[in-house]
Amino acid sequence: MIEVARTTKASAHDIWPVLSDVESWPALLPTFDKVTRLHVDGPVGVGAKFEVRQPGLPKAVYQVTEWQPTTLFTWESPAPGVRSTASHRLEETPEGTRIVLTMTWSGPLAWLARKLYGSKARRFMTQEAEGIARAAEDAGQAD
Repeated sequence: MIEVARTTKASAHDIWPVLSDVESWPALLPTFDKVTRLHVDGPVGVGAKFEVRQPGLPKAVYQVTEWQPTTLFTWESPAPGVRSTASHRLEETPEGTRIVLTMTWSGPLAWLARKLYGSKARRFMTQEAEGIARAAEDAGQAD
């Protein structure tokens, strides 16, 4: 498992709109080229699917498996031999809010995914935590 955390002075209330609006991530984060919701039929939540394109990675379809507004969302992408699970969690702290991003791979080819994509995933997740924190801080100042 890879875990990256970033603490920000922004509140979970300010972070959640940035974190949960995954289709606008490409405008905020250089680690996403395109995020497209598939089968739009109601609000985003458990069951929602997104096609995700990231630089230097194969196209993936992620499905939301957990959705707790202002706290957590998890999505998973199955591929032959490996399942990618990415979790996005917000934790209140005395200093503000801790953004915690995790990535795990499971299945018979998980070892290969870790070897091929582990370093890149950590770099991307670090940039993502920073970008989400920055966007939330900017949004909080605009209120």
